[in-house]
This record gives sequence, structure tokens and C-alpha cells, in this order.
Amino acid sequence: MPSEPLPAWVLQQRRRVGSRVRELREARELSQERLGELAGLDRKTIYRVELAQYGTSIDHLALIARALGVEIVALFN
Repeated sequence: MPSEPLPAWVLQQRRRVGSRVRELREARELSQERLGELAGLDRKTIYRVELAQYGTSIDHLALIARALGVEIVALFN
């Protein structure tokens, strides 16, 4: 983890991914809890990803994408 604060553009990208996860989840009428179950992740992890509270791993994003039925690249569109 960098000791310096992250650049604003990195945080902006994190927020974009979180918003996209929320958008796809809601389009499928899934709760955060249900998405977590489908992805094998804790509901709190889904919550934190959607709110961009922390940098998530590519592994978590891959699990979330699969649970949503999309390619991982869809989380970045």
C-alpha cells in the first residue's frame, strides 16, 4: 500500500467501478447480501466495493463479475 495518498484519478476510477457494480446488481434485482452469496464474498465486501471505501482485489472483482453474469471488463465500462 502506498504511503502517500492516492491520486484523485485513482479514487475516481474506484468510484466508477463501485457505481458500475451497484448498477449491474440493481439491474438484476439483487441485494448486496445475495450478490455476496453468489460471489462467495461477505455482504460487507460488496458494500465497500460499491462505496469505493477500499481498493479491492482483481480476484474479488472477477468473482463479482461472474456472479453478475458479465465479463470483468463490464465493471470498467
